[in-house]
Amino acid sequence: MGHRQAGDHRHPGSRPAQALRTLAQWAGPAWELLRPEGRPDVTAGSVAGVSIVLPLLVGAALDRTALGAAMTLATALMLVPAPFPLPRLMLVRAVTVTAAGVFAALVAGQPWLLAVGVTAAAVAGVAWPIMGITGALAALFIAIMEDPGTGVPGLAQLAGAVWGALVVLALGRLSATVPPRALSRTIRARHAARLGVLVGASMSVTVMLGLRVAEGHWLVTAILSTLQPTPDATGTRYAKRMLGGLVGGVLTALILLGRPSAPVTALFVGVAGVLAHTYRGANYTYWAIWTPMMFLLLADFSHPEPWTVSLARMAMNLAGGLVALLAARWLWPDPGTSR
Repeated sequence: MGHRQAGDHRHPGSRPAQALRTLAQWAGPAWELLRPEGRPDVTAGSVAGVSIVLPLLVGAALDRTALGAAMTLATALMLVPAPFPLPRLMLVRAVTVTAAGVFAALVAGQPWLLAVGVTAAAVAGVAWPIMGITGALAALFIAIMEDPGTGVPGLAQLAGAVWGALVVLALGRLSATVPPRALSRTIRARHAARLGVLVGASMSVTVMLGLRVAEGHWLVTAILSTLQPTPDATGTRYAKRMLGGLVGGVLTALILLGRPSAPVTALFVGVAGVLAHTYRGANYTYWAIWTPMMFLLLADFSHPEPWTVSLARMAMNLAGGLVALLAARWLWPDPGTSR
């Protein structure tokens, strides 16, 4: 008894000290994911957020929420930072987003054709970096969103793309400078093969479960956004996306819990757009927090879902990112690393 008391006396506060050491061990990696790596761009971020929210507000005012959401999706995809000359980038994206709208309309009710198209677009984006994942994301999101009701396939997407392009060209820049990556043909080919296999498999699962039934489309988007050409780059992207997706998913659930009206939801989309684009240049983690929130609210703008759906989406985001991480390590792994 006396020996135990003496031992306790020699190590006062050992439990609080251990707790502090554990906290410090977690704080270091967390800070690495959050620390600023560049400067925020308030001007470009504000312009992007306002540009994104305007079609939504107009659509809500005219009681054309589906049309406003379709145009906003196209605008949001036009504004994603990329390391290419703006005129050429805007032209390629406008054509890509409009084509995705036409394609989604043509394959409506034929989910397996949609799966083939999304997979093909993902692979084509690797071969043609200026397109990137824009085509695959556009086709997938347009397919799960309500018909904008224009009567002309691709018209809503074209209108949103033109609006986004005019804003970007008038501003003269995107909200962040993303340095280009020089990849060998071998690395690019392996990345295309990995992405094709994962997107094809995840789209097949999504189709079998139902496009919206199990929120499987968020599994696909997580793979598209997380998988990078090399394991190191994928690991970093995965960590930032998981942290961001968790925070963004919780915030989205809290917003949906209040059952906001269409105009209020539109304002939340705009705020998320402002924050995502303002802080994209500071750290990708901030982009990973606010962009999912923006797209989560946007995808259900014309038919709001209960807040519990956010939990399923967070799970799909986690699963998709984990699949991408494992594939980068074990499916035709590349020896090189990238930032």
